Amino acid sequence: MALSLLRLPDRPSGVVVMADAAAGVADALAELEFATLAVDLNVDEEDAHDIGLLGRRVLDAIDWARRQPALEQMPVALVGRGTGAAAALVAAAERLEVVHAVISHDGRPELAGEALPRVEAPTLLIVDAGEALVGLNREAMHRMRAHVELEVAEPARVAQLAAEWCQRYLWSMA
Repeated sequence: MALSLLRLPDRPSGVVVMADAAAGVADALAELEFATLAVDLNVDEEDAHDIGLLGRRVLDAIDWARRQPALEQMPVALVGRGTGAAAALVAAAERLEVVHAVISHDGRPELAGEALPRVEAPTLLIVDAGEALVGLNREAMHRMRAHVELEVAEPARVAQLAAEWCQRYLWSMA
């Protein structure tokens, strides 16, 4: 497993596993005392769209975090961008008992395929204003059974929306 960076506050209120998320999102979450764990999804070009492989990397990160004494009982959120969003949803469908929130930013959640209806965690789909991804995100949204919200937002609001979603769904679990 390729972990890029673990940010661990003194008293974490949850852990957010980040699959190719923007640095501003990690900063906003750290300000709220969330531990953040960045997952390196860099793979060979031929594997770049292997959502199963990317999802296994996110699963490995979740499992690693759950083995850390400071994080083992913490609720988990997943954040992903691009194909990382699909990987996060695949992982959420496999770790129902520990994943309490999912956030996709400019993601391709429809690539999660058959995992979509199995996701139980509340999911926030954020798409930059004017992006063509809105339709793909709506398609994924309609295939999901979990509580799902779609936000069309300017890039400057993404970190705030992600932080609010984690507050809403992780703080009540911590």
